[in-house]
Amino acid sequence: MKTIKILLLTFIMFQSAANFADVGEVYQWKAFPGKTQQMLENMQEAAKIHEAEGAVVAIDLLNIGSEPLVNYVLRWDNSKDYAAFKDQANQSEEWLEYWARVNQDPSGEMVASFAANNLDQTKKASDFKGSYVYSVTTWKVDPGKDLELIERFMESKSILESTGARVEIYAGNWGAPNEYHYLLMYDSWADLEKSFSELTTPGGEWMSMMQRRANDEQIAEQLGFFTGTTFN
Repeated sequence: MKTIKILLLTFIMFQSAANFADVGEVYQWKAFPGKTQQMLENMQEAAKIHEAEGAVVAIDLLNIGSEPLVNYVLRWDNSKDYAAFKDQANQSEEWLEYWARVNQDPSGEMVASFAANNLDQTKKASDFKGSYVYSVTTWKVDPGKDLELIERFMESKSILESTGARVEIYAGNWGAPNEYHYLLMYDSWADLEKSFSELTTPGGEWMSMMQRRANDEQIAEQLGFFTGTTFN
């Protein structure tokens, strides 16, 4: 009975987030040698098309902790806007013409793609306009441990926000099953450094929490930890 209850709560939570919170798709690209600038210019052109059709677009340069990759990120306010955009994209003459043209002289290759849903139902795609420095930790949750992991995320969230971080938590969808993306956003590298320095203060809230959690059951595997910056 307990297992059924947890699964039901998880399903309701995910469905609610998917219907009302911002939805994102991430396309990860690697530039061919000598063609990084061309790829970025192509992405900026693509962003204008996608934004005219209703998406909010961010071009993110991955930094420490990752290969030199670029994430092309599209966001929508909710799942209905997302579905409408996907249907429209299949009929967009401007997009089809653009794609045919850039494919004549490819500047890079897509190495991964996935969709994700923000667990905060108050967030909209427009909340992500602007330039940021960010840190991302990705996790693969053990079966049946979603709610426990989210509880730990939420405890960490309040501490991180007290150091100046903006915290966004995403549940992986297509292309990222059973994954969570824990995103910290800052206005500058100086703000990121200040935040992380405060977290490692001996006797502080973060270090006390980590000591308390030292013997907790492992409920997820950390897949990655990297930084990046918004390009556009």
